[in-house]
Amino acid sequence: MRALFPILLALLFISFLQKRKEIVPPGTVRINDTLFIDKTEIANIHWREYLHYLLSIKKDTIAYEKALPDTLVWDNIKWTPDTLYKNIAVLNNPYPSFYFRHPASNFYPVVGISFEQVIEFCKWRTYAANQSSYFKEKNIKDIQNHLADSFPIRFYYRLPTIKEWETCFTSGVDSSSKVFKKFSKKVTFFFQTNETIESDKKLYDSKHSVFPFAYTANVRSYFPDKRSLYNTIGNVAEMVSEKGIAKGGSFIHPLDSCRSDLNQYYTLPEMWLGFRCVAIKVF
Repeated sequence: MRALFPILLALLFISFLQKRKEIVPPGTVRINDTLFIDKTEIANIHWREYLHYLLSIKKDTIAYEKALPDTLVWDNIKWTPDTLYKNIAVLNNPYPSFYFRHPASNFYPVVGISFEQVIEFCKWRTYAANQSSYFKEKNIKDIQNHLADSFPIRFYYRLPTIKEWETCFTSGVDSSSKVFKKFSKKVTFFFQTNETIESDKKLYDSKHSVFPFAYTANVRSYFPDKRSLYNTIGNVAEMVSEKGIAKGGSFIHPLDSCRSDLNQYYTLPEMWLGFRCVAIKVF
């Protein structure tokens, strides 16, 4: 028995070292041994980093122009009595000019992008994230003067399949968290997701109520779910790898249309359509 003790100790030490060396794909939550998913939807600032790479580092003006979001999707505003309270915020509609570029919208979900543009973004993100992890592992701080010609691809980013998205989805927020419990005691009614208001207006007139956002919300708005994911319901519908299908609903969809088993359909970029990535661990 004593002879086995050093062996067990050595195995525990090796296991500890392996866990320390494990690199989790940046910005993601583990779903299983090989599948990770972004905590939040991809934001404007993330897409602007991608554009910066194309224009200033790769110096590919053609790719840069192809990657620009269609900001005119914000002109597609439908004026209805039920959504008038939202439309009041954009009577002069600054969104086409400012939503994507303004610093105040840095962490709002990027919209106005196509399925093909997202595929190219995922390719760039795979390159950028693996390179960053390589430098971190090698403890190289001066990246500018130490650009690697090649580095191992340990994980790659892509859109989730419908099945993967539904697997990652958990209904509702994590009501067991201390922050949620503390907040819910102070507020008689508050929105847990960013979707269209469609029922009793008296409920939203309470002086203790917290209103939803006029359109999209910061990608870390509201409370995370039990997987620590934000806005899987509402805010923007999220593209999946099956072209033309989005999941989760958005700020223009009623809550009963944001269920995990329902799809939203698109053909062109939309102001209500965004995405989050999954990362697949290679080794």
